[in-house]
Amino acid sequence: MKRFFISFVLAFFSLTTGYSQYFSTGQEPASIRWRQINTKHFQLIYPEDYEEKAQQVAFVFEKVYAYGSKSLKHEPRKISIILHTHTVKSNGLVAWSPKRVELFTTPHQAIYAQDWLEQLAIHEFRHVVQMDKIQQELPDILPILFGEQAAAVAVGAYLPFWFIEGDAVVTETALSKAGRGRLPSFLMENKAQLLEKGAYSFNKASLGSYKDFVPNRYKFGYWMVGGTRQKFGSEVWENVISEIAKRPLSITPVDRVLKRETGMNQAGLYRSLFADYQKEWSREVAGIEISKVKEITARQPFFTRYTQAYALNDSTWIALKESRADLSRIVKLTPNSEELVTTPGAIFKESFSGRGNQLIWSERRPNIRWTHADRSVIVVYNSETNKKQVFEYENKLFSPTISPLFKQFAAIKVDHSNHYSLSIFDLQNGQQLQQFKLPGNPYLLTPCWDDSGNSLFFVTQSSEGKKLTSLDVTTGHSKVLLDGHFHEIRNPYFVDGKLYFTGSFSGIDNIYQLDLNSKLTKQLSLVTFGADYPASVGENLVFSNYNSDGFQLVQIHQNEMVNKELDSTIFKTYPLAEKLASQELGIPDFSEKEHAVFETKPYRKLAHLFNFHSWAPAYIDAAEEDVKPGVSLFSQNKLGTAETRLGYEYDWADETGKYIAGFKYSGWFPVFDAEVSYRKPSAHYWLIENTIDQESGAIIASDTTKQRFSWKELNIDASVYLPLQFSQGKYTQYVRPKIDYAYQNIAHTTDTPHEFYEGYYHSVTYQLYLQNMLRQAELDLRPRWGQALELTFRDGLKGGSDVGDLSAVQAYLFVPGFMQNHGTRFYYGYQKRNLGTAFTFGNIVRSPRGYKSFQNNEIYTFSADYAMPLAYPDWSLGRWIFLKRLRANFFYDYAHATGNLYNQEGQVAGVFSTDMQSIGVDLIGDGHFLRLLTPVSFGLRTAFLPKSQKAYFQLLFSVDFDSL
Repeated sequence: MKRFFISFVLAFFSLTTGYSQYFSTGQEPASIRWRQINTKHFQLIYPEDYEEKAQQVAFVFEKVYAYGSKSLKHEPRKISIILHTHTVKSNGLVAWSPKRVELFTTPHQAIYAQDWLEQLAIHEFRHVVQMDKIQQELPDILPILFGEQAAAVAVGAYLPFWFIEGDAVVTETALSKAGRGRLPSFLMENKAQLLEKGAYSFNKASLGSYKDFVPNRYKFGYWMVGGTRQKFGSEVWENVISEIAKRPLSITPVDRVLKRETGMNQAGLYRSLFADYQKEWSREVAGIEISKVKEITARQPFFTRYTQAYALNDSTWIALKESRADLSRIVKLTPNSEELVTTPGAIFKESFSGRGNQLIWSERRPNIRWTHADRSVIVVYNSETNKKQVFEYENKLFSPTISPLFKQFAAIKVDHSNHYSLSIFDLQNGQQLQQFKLPGNPYLLTPCWDDSGNSLFFVTQSSEGKKLTSLDVTTGHSKVLLDGHFHEIRNPYFVDGKLYFTGSFSGIDNIYQLDLNSKLTKQLSLVTFGADYPASVGENLVFSNYNSDGFQLVQIHQNEMVNKELDSTIFKTYPLAEKLASQELGIPDFSEKEHAVFETKPYRKLAHLFNFHSWAPAYIDAAEEDVKPGVSLFSQNKLGTAETRLGYEYDWADETGKYIAGFKYSGWFPVFDAEVSYRKPSAHYWLIENTIDQESGAIIASDTTKQRFSWKELNIDASVYLPLQFSQGKYTQYVRPKIDYAYQNIAHTTDTPHEFYEGYYHSVTYQLYLQNMLRQAELDLRPRWGQALELTFRDGLKGGSDVGDLSAVQAYLFVPGFMQNHGTRFYYGYQKRNLGTAFTFGNIVRSPRGYKSFQNNEIYTFSADYAMPLAYPDWSLGRWIFLKRLRANFFYDYAHATGNLYNQEGQVAGVFSTDMQSIGVDLIGDGHFLRLLTPVSFGLRTAFLPKSQKAYFQLLFSVDFDSL
């Protein structure tokens, strides 16, 4: 029961974000008009310019319905699917409060050999089946009491996230000819880790590590879920979900079912499966005669990827370097050195290349206001002059590549309707010169030029798989050079009449060569885990070679190459994938999707402003992450633009309650947020009752009694603000101007003392927040460089009681620490308050740690913090605690404050001036409780207060919901 309570709280609040009541991915521009298609099982909501593809998506989902639900033995209820078509993000998700599917329809450049929308439909529909099965099989009382959040909480409390994603990857593999279960680059990470570093503990394998790279929950989950189905049948996981739903108050439902079905709990099953994998993979590796390679880059202390390299000369290379301990960098490599060239921004997958001193890449830029209207920009950088050009376009551009004559660049273009083309642009001014569309609208990936600049080579991807294709830019004629079907083909590179590329024909990603004259295709490399990103100089082939510490840049001499003809290669099959496929209905036929016609009609935003999805017999404040006695009712519309919260909060101490109604609308350029609350609080006062002698008039007895009284309190708060993003390159930049109006009215009841305040006051707050932060690496404790400034002026308005005014300035400065991943933060605050005659505003700037906030007229405050990691223990206490990192934060705080001194009558009797200091350290552990995915931090603050010569101790605890 304790586990359920803790899990309930953590799982519930994992649905929230810092700025929204429930999970919201963001908003589209207000100008977009929406339409909808209603089929038997789905409601599609999409921008009107996506009509053609929306019809196909509706067809695909209806086809998937029977196939994706079979092995979980559940047919889900109708659900809404929202298509985000104006964003450059490539993703999909299923959320359950409110329940919906959200698809980000732009494909990325690293997708496997299946249509992007088909991939999304199969994978995300499986999540719908998982969630709806739990919702429908829960005891009836729970959905009645909690609404849709009941299923979300049950999943968050009990169902491992590795199962949720692993089961979906299993499904996408079983219901297609491709899927990530047949993708060597997806499978190699667990293989490399297991063979080179051994099996990690179950907690580490499932929850991750700061010390070592751990394959994510999609990859780990595939091996766990798929391996269990292979050994024990597909019914195991269906039984697990049913157990969680039917017995939501049990302690360990997953382990109980696994014990019954397999004889092992989660940890035991993991050890058994991965012991078998280790034996199998060891035998496979033992039978491979690995190519002899020369390392260009050494293994790094933390997982690091050197990829997409190209040659400046025989001994100098430019490559993209990605590390857990650092930002993504573009570096120059020689046999004895590594030199920073530049730091890109949020670079897209497979979108960096170069020629000579000219580098080019595509990176994400947010829209100034709309989350789902971000765009891609093309960045051209000259490494000799350090000159940078940025080209912005209406459509989305990926994988740019510079022509041999340095006059043009080509890139893959995607419009808002998912029409794909290969476009050529002027390198000097960015203007589009040519555009080529291929028959059938296949997706295009990672182009490269030939030596003359007259031809482009790239990969096409469609429902038929992947094909290596050429395009003559002078005639517009294209032809297929190699049909890879559903094997992986990617990252072509041309030199001297030969086309090098990555292929998965052997079951391991290796480098292949297609001779355009002889038409002969050969395998050149034979590596243990995976090779990618080929480049060739003279007699050497250079590529990125994968191991458990990342991708190293290596080279192989032509005398060491395998030179094995592709025709003689025995194409690899994937026994686990084939076994999983045999447990399903087969592969859905999507061949008629282009002929689909469903009735469509407008989707009116105003008519769908409210969507009440969850409620609770408790008052839940998601913004404050608090639960109190009362009731709650929540609404969030399907477009994520309107949130409504209604509730009643009961206060045990006052024995009274508060009614609350709030509404937030984010569908216009400014965001509007308002809340109204009404309560009838109570308090006590001491009444002295005297007994007076009637003859003499003297007091002959006194009795002091405690009197209870109440009053009526109405609060109205309304704000409007602009969350503006100006991020570019390696910096995130944010501006938020905000105006807030607050009103409070206090009225007497029949038992309120006359001396008690009666009346109202209202105020307006003007606030401006500015932020400029360097992006953080995964292991950074703080930004290495950044500034933040907040200006606040709060003023009591005329017409009500005098509450004075308050001005405040808060500033943060972030600078690097002495070592990597350390961080220093400086804080400065200044506040001046003009006191009102009735009330006064509370403090905005913070007091030194160890001191309570107190009323003052003026305060200056300064603090310095230094954060550093101490150790990465990866230590477990059974299922209860998994400790991933120990860190320390050393701090010094100082403040100087002045204010009024008051006598017993409340009159000003003088002024005070005081200094405050505190020096201390926070010792903090980061990890997980109860194997829940939500990270927690816990520790002890120890401080010394020089003025009072006293020590101060405080227990610390926080939950990082933003990392989910």
